[in-house]
Amino acid sequence: MKIQVNHIGKMEGHSDFVAEILRGDVKSAKMMTTEGARLIEGILVGRNFYEAPIITSRICGICPVVHKICSIKAIETAFEIQPSAQTIKLRKLMLMAQMIHSHALHLFFLSLPDFFDITDDLKFISQHKKETSAAMELREWALKIIEVVGGRAVHPIACEVGGFKVLPEVAELDNLLNRYPQALKKALAVVNMVLKVKLPKFSRPTQFVALYDGKTYPFYDGHLKLLQADGSEKIIAATKFTKSIKEIEEPYRAAKSAELDGQPFMVGALARLNINHRYLRPLAAGVFKGLNWQLPEYNTFKNIVAQAIEIIHCLEEAELLLRDLRVSLRPEVNPAAELALIAEANPRGQESYGCAAVEAPRGTLYHGYRINRDGIIADCQIITPTVSFLKNLEDDLLAYLPNVMDLPEAKRAIKIRALIRAYDPCISCATH
Repeated sequence: MKIQVNHIGKMEGHSDFVAEILRGDVKSAKMMTTEGARLIEGILVGRNFYEAPIITSRICGICPVVHKICSIKAIETAFEIQPSAQTIKLRKLMLMAQMIHSHALHLFFLSLPDFFDITDDLKFISQHKKETSAAMELREWALKIIEVVGGRAVHPIACEVGGFKVLPEVAELDNLLNRYPQALKKALAVVNMVLKVKLPKFSRPTQFVALYDGKTYPFYDGHLKLLQADGSEKIIAATKFTKSIKEIEEPYRAAKSAELDGQPFMVGALARLNINHRYLRPLAAGVFKGLNWQLPEYNTFKNIVAQAIEIIHCLEEAELLLRDLRVSLRPEVNPAAELALIAEANPRGQESYGCAAVEAPRGTLYHGYRINRDGIIADCQIITPTVSFLKNLEDDLLAYLPNVMDLPEAKRAIKIRALIRAYDPCISCATH
């Protein structure tokens, strides 16, 4: 017997699902990507290093900020460039906005209808007009932050290696700050709706990976922390990550998948919350405490609840950054113009290697570049969140299918899509 769900829509990219059933037992559960490989890593080889952030930001239209910042950080590591504290604050502000608008989009418009058993999105919107308006206004505020700081909301152009081409106007930061209370109000309306949703009962122990610094709820920097299924923990330096992770190519999809120390793993909001919940901002921490979760939480449907908590946290973080920047913002020299000379001279007389990890909405994103003495990219590796969690998603589907196997076909397809979409997969990133 075969269970097949074609065209799992309402996510970035195209994918199908196929499961093989033998004598009532689920033997395989596979995510089949239905778009071709985009070969971004190959396109970058032979190009000047400064082209990498521009090209990689085109991997995804939903999360171009994280690709650009991760690429920039990797190049800065290669050339031993330390950006200013102000530059880092501006980048963090962009990341917070990226998280808010992506989570709001996924939660309200892509995932939530699944749990109301509604397949007609227009019907869902008509039944929840107030919350729809709130989600739209929240995203608009977050996208405006990216536009103000990054130069435009999609594929920002102001940020580059070493700093920013142009800085935002203080008046623009003031305007964003003045709109914060309304943005928070809209976010709470969406979050309250998420918290009331009855999610399926499902639990499968797995291992989680997220950035960790022991002081904050990090998105921009930190080591990688592995929380294993037996409760033990392990810290992995970002520079050592590729020695532990193994990317796997399979004939039934263009996207790679990955294992960590030979095992599937989960990244994303649920992983971050399991690892860093102690460092949530006060309002987000209060909402999380009210959930009374027994940690670690292994119900991956609750990834959407974790995203809701992160929306509040990122709003609080964005407000603090806006308040800081509006009084401390100063003109500064951007060393980017000197980078070509640095690359040509290459005082070490050899190729450079730089890597970096940041948290994207869907989980930890990794960029690594080997750059020759002429400033040309000789090798490139990009590990996206969806690549990281694909194996974990398939194992979840394998464990979840017996719960829904006897349902009518249409109802079963809704349940399968709901689990897949709860992960917030981005197939466009996975087929990079």
